[in-house]
Amino acid sequence: MRAKNGVKRDPSRWFDLLSSYQLTSLPHDTVLRGVLREDLSPHHPDVVEVVADWPTPVHFENGADGTDVVLVYQMKESPPESPVLHALLFAATLVTTLGSGALMRGADPFSTRFVDFGVATLPYPSSVDVRQLWLGASFALPFLAVLMVHEMGHVFAARAHRVRASLPYFIPFPPYFSLIGTLGAFIRLRGPTVRRSSLFDIGVGGPLASFLLSLPLFVVGLSWSAAVPLDSDPWTPFAIYFAGQPVLLGSGALTKMLLVTFDPGGGSDSVILLHPLALAGWLGLFVTALNLLPLGQLDGGHILFALFPERQALIARGFLFSLVPLGALWWGWWAWVALVVALHRGRIGHPKVILPEPAMDRGRRVVGWFVILIFLVTFAPVPLRM
Repeated sequence: MRAKNGVKRDPSRWFDLLSSYQLTSLPHDTVLRGVLREDLSPHHPDVVEVVADWPTPVHFENGADGTDVVLVYQMKESPPESPVLHALLFAATLVTTLGSGALMRGADPFSTRFVDFGVATLPYPSSVDVRQLWLGASFALPFLAVLMVHEMGHVFAARAHRVRASLPYFIPFPPYFSLIGTLGAFIRLRGPTVRRSSLFDIGVGGPLASFLLSLPLFVVGLSWSAAVPLDSDPWTPFAIYFAGQPVLLGSGALTKMLLVTFDPGGGSDSVILLHPLALAGWLGLFVTALNLLPLGQLDGGHILFALFPERQALIARGFLFSLVPLGALWWGWWAWVALVVALHRGRIGHPKVILPEPAMDRGRRVVGWFVILIFLVTFAPVPLRM
């Protein structure tokens, strides 16, 4: 974030305007929190002049002791972020997701061979056939688009609030070890969150973007899907083939409703073999639901804390415990519980923001309840069976 008109970040200009203040040094930022003098307000000419020259956002809030002021700034400019690493990771993820998509089409673009270690047999690529690799494009390209719009939804929201955010980091993963050729993508936010409203906007930007793209992908792809004679149960009405083997996929309330509405099986109870485009949409809805789990630093944790700061930890704890019996239906929920607890070091509540507003505005509350509804209708109790 560049200083306006070359003004340096000199917090001493604020000291004469504050009756008290505190400076806190963080790894990448400094936070100045203080209280305006009783004879001043945010509209006083002296305050307006300093705000106009100050290079980063200035936050005012009515507090118990007067008007609270919060500034988050860097004493020195951060060097520009190089896009090279992001581009390389995206390119690698494109190759691995193309490979997974090709394996779903019955092709093996990597001429995979296997080495037997006695206790395990591991696959490895012996060559690359580019023509066969591009057979996976009908899956890889729309699925990567879903991941990209999700992360860029976060990025655009963060930059709208002048919170520093990285470009997306994509995580490639070898086909045969992963059905989809990736572990997803993420961004890094550099700097603290001052208000719950900005936390809400950043948290909700990703899930809304991925849901709005995934839904039409699934609907269009479902119309191109067909019934296949596979044994299944009501939890897993969909399927794909991966390296010649069937993989059953689950359904949330929304995908079940769409299945009944469009009825690609022609009225039968057969399993629906998903077109690659439908699979990209299905995965996008699944990823959206996973990110909306109301836990810790997940998107759902951000949103729930912004809406209900006093209740988020209780709701998160209750939801985490509910995943334990769900593990009887799909063991992956047990792994998910262990991963969340480990990553958050046992803390599933959300950290506080610096300057919380008394309440979210009506518009954000409406969007928040809509996103909660998205989670409820996209959550699949049994995502897959192999």
